[in-house]
Amino acid sequence: MKKFEDLMSAITFAQAGEHETAKEMLNGKNTILLAVSEEKFDLNVFKYAINISRRIKAAIDIIYLKISETKNTVLHEFLSEAAKEGIQCNLVTEEGCMKKAILDYTEKKKDVLFVVVGSTQELDIECKGGGKSLSDAWKSLKCPLVVVSKSEMPSTA
Repeated sequence: MKKFEDLMSAITFAQAGEHETAKEMLNGKNTILLAVSEEKFDLNVFKYAINISRRIKAAIDIIYLKISETKNTVLHEFLSEAAKEGIQCNLVTEEGCMKKAILDYTEKKKDVLFVVVGSTQELDIECKGGGKSLSDAWKSLKCPLVVVSKSEMPSTA
């Protein structure tokens, strides 16, 4: 819980323009994990990742769930834009279940501040079977999960 509180505080400082304070609060933990797939691809997720990375001066690790051999030009455009912004990106191509890929990655790499995904449906891509055991493992994710989806946002009256 402390890690989550520290992260939320750092984001608040970053949004208020206090970038150095935010950076100090994060104590060198400086990686955002962006989990995207070929199947459900939302440009808003990339915009969010670049904006928050710029604010808190974090690198972006990208798990890209590849389903076919088609080259994704939007992904390559994102990588180019991030490079122009001076944001370090690390692309990891995976196959299989998105949840499992995220869990495995965050278990190995402890400096992930939070995971950014496009939608909750994206988390279930290619996840066959394993139901309860995977759900139990999902509860052990050691960092916050941020879902960035216009279709899942509550409407304003």
